[in-house]
Amino acid sequence: MKTLNINKMVESGFKVKILMADWFSQMNSEISGNLNKMRTVGRYNIEMWKATGMALDKVDLVWLSDEIRRHGDEYWPIVMDIARTNSVRRIKRYILV
Repeated sequence: MKTLNINKMVESGFKVKILMADWFSQMNSEISGNLNKMRTVGRYNIEMWKATGMALDKVDLVWLSDEIRRHGDEYWPIVMDIARTNSVRRIKRYILV
């Protein structure tokens, strides 16, 4: 379904960007929070999408760890501000609405 939907968006003229959320592997106990293992899983997904015919030549794949590394000076102050001014309970309330 993902391939069909992405291809439809690309054919309709949309710019499609897929965020490869490898950075969140640190929260995944099944792979011991290992970023390299998560990158391997991400590359596996990319190969799967290729095999199903996704128009990857027209899709921008972005690794979250690279983006955080590149824009850390902007990213971390925002994260710390959110953490300082909100509780987990409050955040859950907004997310689970």
